[in-house]
Amino acid sequence: MGREQRQFIQFIAALTMLIDHIGMVFFPSVIGFRAIGRLSFPLFAFGIAEGVRYTHRFWLYFGRILLTAVLSQPIYMLLFGITQGNPLFMLAWGAAALYFFRQGKKAVAAVLLIGSYFADMSYGWYGVWTIFCFGLYAERESLCFYGQLLLNILYGLKTRAWIQLLSLFSFGFLDGKWRVAAFSKKLPRYFFYVFYPLHLLVLWGIKAGIS
Repeated sequence: MGREQRQFIQFIAALTMLIDHIGMVFFPSVIGFRAIGRLSFPLFAFGIAEGVRYTHRFWLYFGRILLTAVLSQPIYMLLFGITQGNPLFMLAWGAAALYFFRQGKKAVAAVLLIGSYFADMSYGWYGVWTIFCFGLYAERESLCFYGQLLLNILYGLKTRAWIQLLSLFSFGFLDGKWRVAAFSKKLPRYFFYVFYPLHLLVLWGIKAGIS
């Protein structure tokens, strides 16, 4: 997969996340916003898996995710009124599990994968295992898809959030089926590290202003 396609996937992930959060904050009863938002997380999970695969300085990469998570947490709690860790903590956790697995430290990876079940963070074990599953995408696309299907079924059984099954449609972006135009504009290197806390801050400001 080339840079242009990865940029397109990152852009779609950010856009669908923004739509999802707008729905959560301002239109909680409109299911369409949440349905579109289901496409976001698998694309971010794919991006993390790709980041772990290609980075030459993993702990710097991991540190950027974790720092963004810490900086975003107060805004996340104010905006959504919840105390659990925001999704970036889960992305960092999943990145670490996949990294240790790729380094041959499977016992450490197993501890992280199992431990994610008890962690109080958005998407929790489902998110961490999704990232781990996407670590297989480059070599075994079909296995990755069916692994995602199983994870979504287990997540639905536990949370009754069956709408998450719509996330499987995100695979259409990964194989290019839904790409309708070239996406050649290069985004700033750290755009997505800034975008997450910034869009939360803007939404919180709007919410506070109309309350």
